[in-house]
Amino acid sequence: MKNVLFIFYHFPPTGGSGVQRGLKFAKYLPEFGFRPVILCADYRFLKQPKDFTLLSELPRDIPIYRTFTLDINWFYKLLWGLKLNKVVTFLQRNVLIPDGEILWLPFALPKLKKIMATNKITQVMVSVPPFSLIFLARYLKKHYQVKVCMDFRDPWSFGIGRKYLHPPKWITALENKWEKEIVTQSDSIISVSSSMVEDFKRLYPFVAKNKFVCITNGYDEKDFPVSFPPIKNAKFTIIYTGSFYDARQPDILWKALKELIEHGKIKPDKITVEIYGKNTSSFVLGNYVNDAAINKIVHLFGYVDHTNSIKLLGKADTLLLFSNSGETQRAIVTAKVFEYMRSGKPILAIIDPSGAAAEILKPGKTGFIADSSSLNSVKETILNIYHLWEENKLQTEPNWNYIQQFERKTLTAKLAEVFSSLEQ
Repeated sequence: MKNVLFIFYHFPPTGGSGVQRGLKFAKYLPEFGFRPVILCADYRFLKQPKDFTLLSELPRDIPIYRTFTLDINWFYKLLWGLKLNKVVTFLQRNVLIPDGEILWLPFALPKLKKIMATNKITQVMVSVPPFSLIFLARYLKKHYQVKVCMDFRDPWSFGIGRKYLHPPKWITALENKWEKEIVTQSDSIISVSSSMVEDFKRLYPFVAKNKFVCITNGYDEKDFPVSFPPIKNAKFTIIYTGSFYDARQPDILWKALKELIEHGKIKPDKITVEIYGKNTSSFVLGNYVNDAAINKIVHLFGYVDHTNSIKLLGKADTLLLFSNSGETQRAIVTAKVFEYMRSGKPILAIIDPSGAAAEILKPGKTGFIADSSSLNSVKETILNIYHLWEENKLQTEPNWNYIQQFERKTLTAKLAEVFSSLEQ
């Protein structure tokens, strides 16, 4: 069995949806002739939820190298508590470039050298963000005879993260240069959506097109021991699992619900919105944080482990998916999309109808898509689902043949094909 080095900043027992990709690849890759060797930040020093149940999914013989890190998020939390938000923004825009996880590199590099000295490594997969990890990829290309595969879970130069921060022009130019270098130097570029692949091809037309590969996120069939039959709760129950962050703030949803309630279209005692994850009410509710009507129907719960987050899907009348519209959002497909589809539950998808998430959802036939830039579209879609629920007709007919292509083991087989092609 051939060794492949995985470099993921977050890896179980660090929790959150972002770790699922690395976990599932590591879980299933040995079945295709490759043994992952993991380099990651030590979870004990990370300001991130922990989910120790995830470790039981890994084969016991997979080596995991964890290293100390200075997690800047602890310092950010202190500054936010002192109402020094502008200091955080200054550090993010001007100092910690391309991101705060660059503080991990002095600790990761010695461990990386040890791994390369003690394991026969010929291929490396580096998953970003955080984008600081490109420097480890560049180091490996310079000092070792290895094939490097970059895994872009989110876009960088054309992504929302950079647009949201509005960094100085010289930093934007520098990051664009770094991206161009790593795309050119790497042996394969994997992206999680076809639209992201097309964006890369457009930006770098001089790079061989077969270097770019789409391997989406997905769902693990073993996480779904039972099917979720249609239900009708006493209240129309909308459930969201995960975090809201950056520009993903759903004021348009709260405005739509408030107007529907005020106009008598929806009864306030017949609807509830449950949000599970690492969130703060001030950000999630935004301009409606002190609104009595919204606070009556919206309930925030803390982080739940992955097993229980799957169970929560079965409690919902409809599952909420949200992202803003616009150029920087178009390529984004949050990982929850695939588990939502696999649940078979109706999905209230308030997203860009021309974006990658909509492109994936539509053939699955479980989504009710509303344009996240149009208040009327959001209101009409919510009201449509609500009326179906009232009439006990809120059901879906999932296209299982389509949905099954996103099973994690199937996706890992595609990754193994990439590794095999790089050996030729």
